[in-house]
Amino acid sequence: MKKLLLGTVALAALGVPAIAADMGVRPVARPVVAYANWTGCHVGGLVGYEWGSTDGFTTTGASTVIGFGAAAPFNGAAVFAGQQATPGFNTSGFNGGGYAGCDYQFSNWVVGVEGDWSVMNNSGQGGPGQQPLFTSVGPGGIHPFTYGELQERWYATVRGRLGYAVDKWLFFVSGGGAWTRIDASRFDLLDVGSVALHNQQQNDTRSGWTVGGGIDYAITGASLMPGWSVRVEYLYVQFKDYTTFTTPLVSGPAGAIPISHVTNLNTNLKDNIVRVGFAYKFGNYGYRY
Repeated sequence: MKKLLLGTVALAALGVPAIAADMGVRPVARPVVAYANWTGCHVGGLVGYEWGSTDGFTTTGASTVIGFGAAAPFNGAAVFAGQQATPGFNTSGFNGGGYAGCDYQFSNWVVGVEGDWSVMNNSGQGGPGQQPLFTSVGPGGIHPFTYGELQERWYATVRGRLGYAVDKWLFFVSGGGAWTRIDASRFDLLDVGSVALHNQQQNDTRSGWTVGGGIDYAITGASLMPGWSVRVEYLYVQFKDYTTFTTPLVSGPAGAIPISHVTNLNTNLKDNIVRVGFAYKFGNYGYRY
């Protein structure tokens, strides 16, 4: 009896590995990694705030005095280049518009191109300028309350993008060309806070360059508007030196005699832009596992 019992136990022990082999080993569950594919085209809207600076208005080799009344002896006089007609000043304002672009993702890297256009109210003024301007007929005084002003009406950029995707986040840098519409003014006041005795103005469309970077986040859940993304972005934009008041519009209040104005002044503008965007990508963000 004892020998029979030991034999039965031994046979059972030998059969366990065979049964386990037939059943197979249950696979270990591995975590499923999800990610967003940024390949595709998108369109969206944006709003932002900007601040900038300019070196003011400086005379050039082509600057000329146009004088009236008491300033008539200087009419047509050449102005020596490099003189500060108005001091530098800062600008600030808000902007809003739209953007569109296309991207292609390989591995975690994303390359693309994007363009945007926005209206804005970025403006500022500096003054007064009180130092004399030296001309070919001698020093000519600047009115004691002469100011300069720049008003930026719209801007547009076309930029290349390079990004690195981490799940639903895209960290990117960008750079390219920029364009803007700038209204330049230089005006004289009777005294501080009064109406302008004389105003010269010119509208210019200028080109420049921009660099920046930001973060996109893809909203990919079915219950959270799939295909949409949000963005935070910074751009530095520079519009290099250019000449304005080449053919200025000159005006003043009824009955006032313009004192004088100076043509062909140099100026520039540098902008810092922070903006947020909300965009739709055609074909969703390809949220895959």
